[in-house]
Amino acid sequence: MKPQSSNLVYEDETLDDLIIGGYKLIQPRYGYRFSIDAVLLAHFVDLKKIKQLVDLGCGNGVIPLLLSARSGNIKITGLEIQEAMVKRAQRSVEYNLLQKQVEIVRGDLQEIDKYFPAASIDLVLSNPPFWSSNEGHLSKNPEEALARHEIAMDLNALIRAAAYLLRPGGSFCLIHRAERLTDIINTCTVNKLLPVRLRTVHSFWQEEAKLILLEAQKRKQGRLKLLPPLVIYNKPGEYSEEINRFYYAGEER
Repeated sequence: MKPQSSNLVYEDETLDDLIIGGYKLIQPRYGYRFSIDAVLLAHFVDLKKIKQLVDLGCGNGVIPLLLSARSGNIKITGLEIQEAMVKRAQRSVEYNLLQKQVEIVRGDLQEIDKYFPAASIDLVLSNPPFWSSNEGHLSKNPEEALARHEIAMDLNALIRAAAYLLRPGGSFCLIHRAERLTDIINTCTVNKLLPVRLRTVHSFWQEEAKLILLEAQKRKQGRLKLLPPLVIYNKPGEYSEEINRFYYAGEER
């Protein structure tokens, strides 16, 4: 039996149905709320042979919940620097009775060695801030500002942390803006992570890619596989067949 939501959801929060896995997520009523980016990343990662994974900058905990719906046999840890988000994510884990599988830890990925031993993780993933600190409009909401802009972390720190965590052969997956792909690949290469799988993401089939999904592995040799484009919408308000499968194809537990 799930806990009473009134005990876990506060007045300034909402309890939102993720559909996937039948799970629900606690989010702030105003401020940073998850987007479809999290769903795309959670379904891009290959969970075969994965025993332990870490979500860097897990926010309100949506990706750990989505991944637990895909597999009930993986130890999932979310690392997040913002205390309010950590507590909210922990309450979502409790609401969905996932305490045995999912752990949310408060910490700064720039001090990653305080929380995890080196070369200990099979899979690291992240839906990081897309904008550098001097780009775009900076939200007045502190949670939203840190989630969308590189204030508490940047691309270099993120990829260094992933490289530290990964065992040999382990994978790092992220979603990011397509126009930053060159920076991402260069930073992965410097940190000895080899890009092996790339997928462009398009809102509509006739539009250019705004996002990319990338997998890089901790190994020395290999080739980059360019996957078919992922299209989100058939038309405004109507998800593509593939996106609908993410939501309604059932669990892989």
